[in-house]
Amino acid sequence: MSDTTKKRLKFAGKLLFICLLLGILYYSFRDSMGDMLTELANVSPQVVMSLFLTVILYHIFEGHITWLIVHKTHPEYPRLKGFCNAFYCSFYKTATLGSGSGIAGIYYLNKAGIPVPNATGMYFFQYIIHKVSMAVYSLLLFLATYGFIHASFADYQCYILLGFAGVCVIAGVLLAVATVPWMQTACNLLANRFRAKHPSWEEKLTGAGHKLALLQAESRSLLQDPILLLHLFLCNVLKFTIWYIIPWIVFCNSLGGEYGDLPFSFLQCFALTSLSQSLAGVIPTPAGIGSVEAVFTLLFRRLLPEAKALSAVLLYRFATMLLPCAIGAFFVLGERIISLHRKKRTADYYAFLKSPQKKSHNTVFCVVALIMFRYDKTKY
Repeated sequence: MSDTTKKRLKFAGKLLFICLLLGILYYSFRDSMGDMLTELANVSPQVVMSLFLTVILYHIFEGHITWLIVHKTHPEYPRLKGFCNAFYCSFYKTATLGSGSGIAGIYYLNKAGIPVPNATGMYFFQYIIHKVSMAVYSLLLFLATYGFIHASFADYQCYILLGFAGVCVIAGVLLAVATVPWMQTACNLLANRFRAKHPSWEEKLTGAGHKLALLQAESRSLLQDPILLLHLFLCNVLKFTIWYIIPWIVFCNSLGGEYGDLPFSFLQCFALTSLSQSLAGVIPTPAGIGSVEAVFTLLFRRLLPEAKALSAVLLYRFATMLLPCAIGAFFVLGERIISLHRKKRTADYYAFLKSPQKKSHNTVFCVVALIMFRYDKTKY
């Protein structure tokens, strides 16, 4: 079986799994679908513009995080590239159901002049900081609103605490893998055992070991700067804040701009959104599709009508996945056009240099043309 066929089967499996989850959600809340559509039809243009603004702000902070990490070792890396990289990854995250986001991020960094080994370590470190910051932020919000959560979700409290334990374990393991030196040795010993039992895994295990070494090398370089780590954490908190405020905007819109009748405060709504996003990360679904919707609806339906909870989660998904993918498509298209334009310029210059007519031009003109080509190439 070829690699292309395997990738297609893997993508089809993800798609079927997501369709199954969404089908279960539809079956569970089918009685509220009519009211949900009515809620969505009443969404005001101001809310749509607010959602668009949250997408732009989120990716500004995401791009700034990328720039901070890359700028540490490559000062020439521009801020604009980080912003473009954020939307570039968002497109492939949705288009490939989560599996292509990391590859796209590494590829785009490499196109900007960052060697692939360095880009791999940087992207994995950014992902780990993202997960750890999310876990810490969610835990702080959970503790700040514990009284409300305990009173409203007493039946679910043991599951919520168990989910939080899972979140902390995942974040702790990722952080340990990136920072603890003996983790690489332990992983290598484990990989050797797998090699003995499954010789066909040799290439994958070797690649994983190489990536782990790159991650630890990059992490050691970045962890020596505590100011940078604090800056990264604060930027992650700000970008999460922009996402978590979306349900509050939607719920206020459903009440005509009034929020006095909501059964929770701004901070409590904020904490519930953070909780649903964090707990969904424990459920292994592609790009979190299905798990976020399930946890979000399960929590908010205890406090609001199902129709309002469903409309809020759909708009939340629209703002956090579909809209960034649509905007990111323009960045991907632009990158493709620039790449094709650059290849055409390359072909034209080399065709000119090899053509018989070249002899009729003086050498100075050829040198100037080649310098102009090199300058044009570096602009991208």
